Amino acid sequence: MRVLYLTNKPIFPIVDGGCKAMHQFLKCLIQCDYTVDHICLSTHKHTFDLENYPKSILDKISTSSFEIDTRIKLLPALKSFFNRKSFVVSRFDNTAFHSKLEEVFSNGEFTHVILESLFTTPYIDTIRKYTGAKIIVRTHNVEHKIWRQLALNTNNPFKKFYFNRLSEDLKKYEIEELKKVDLIATITEEDFTAFEELGITAPKTVIPIAIDLSENKVDYSVTNLFFIGSMNWKPNIEAVDWLVNEILPGVKIVYPKIELHLAGSYMENQFPTNGISGIVNHGFVNDSHKFMQNNGLLISPIRSGSGVRVKLLEAMALGVPIVTTKIGAVGIQHNNAVYLAETTAEFVSQIIELIKFQEKRMALGGKARKFIEDNNSVNSISNYLNDRISEL
Repeated sequence: MRVLYLTNKPIFPIVDGGCKAMHQFLKCLIQCDYTVDHICLSTHKHTFDLENYPKSILDKISTSSFEIDTRIKLLPALKSFFNRKSFVVSRFDNTAFHSKLEEVFSNGEFTHVILESLFTTPYIDTIRKYTGAKIIVRTHNVEHKIWRQLALNTNNPFKKFYFNRLSEDLKKYEIEELKKVDLIATITEEDFTAFEELGITAPKTVIPIAIDLSENKVDYSVTNLFFIGSMNWKPNIEAVDWLVNEILPGVKIVYPKIELHLAGSYMENQFPTNGISGIVNHGFVNDSHKFMQNNGLLISPIRSGSGVRVKLLEAMALGVPIVTTKIGAVGIQHNNAVYLAETTAEFVSQIIELIKFQEKRMALGGKARKFIEDNNSVNSISNYLNDRISEL
């Protein structure tokens, strides 16, 4: 089988959970022994550089990029607003890349085209026009739900109206475009059910994110708190704001010397912490596993968004104790391998309990690692992926 794998941004460097999810999926495609041609869209936020791709990957696939301009511009934004087009997705629709795809398909036969995320779906009609390949869309989220949740979580009336409008337009787009494909591959059962409830009749399956198990050990003697995530994503910005301004002060009443360690892309720009006592801003860290192993408890108070949190899965694979919300743990049938909290008081209570008892930190981390071992290995996900693709 020959697969064209189209991603909405470069996979490397791995700067966020989306890149990590794509990397793990690419590992599965390679393990299935497919011939893989990878094309990524290169943007001002995520630029392509072949030097960032490991040789171990380049030896096994063909990789190229196409530069598009996704910067927000007033006139196109206003046009989309009044025409009720999804501006969130339309920024990725590039006329020159439609022509590029015509050239790609004229130079080779593909059995399958895999589109990564909703942001590559503007090219479905062009793909249908120039190839008979089966089209699979791999969805990270039910995208319109993110904007709807952001609308619910803001008190600003203008933002509430605007976010609701974006959500409505995006919902219409999701329903129309996802009906055109041969298979929708969600990464969570929740998203699978949501697409069913939207009346999207295209075949669907759940292909969870594959996670590598590390032999490195968590230092359970550390009782600090940490958060790691890209700060160019609104749900993460919202979560850090809650953690810093409400949850951390509650914990400090009992443990005044507790430290909160923050890491992730854009963290230094989005959340400067100069002069804030007890908060350490690491910015982007090259080794996220080492950061998570050495900084105590992962606190992830996510209140919006859909799809699984890749960093949370990675932390579970390492055996890190975690406190998050139901939304933060969406898509993970974790069997009590993470603690759940929905209010500031609940977060504070759960965190204090874990700080106080090392045996509880160890037990929670052990449960989390065992869950990943049983449900998200690369081998098991690759076999399931191959079965689903072969059926098309």
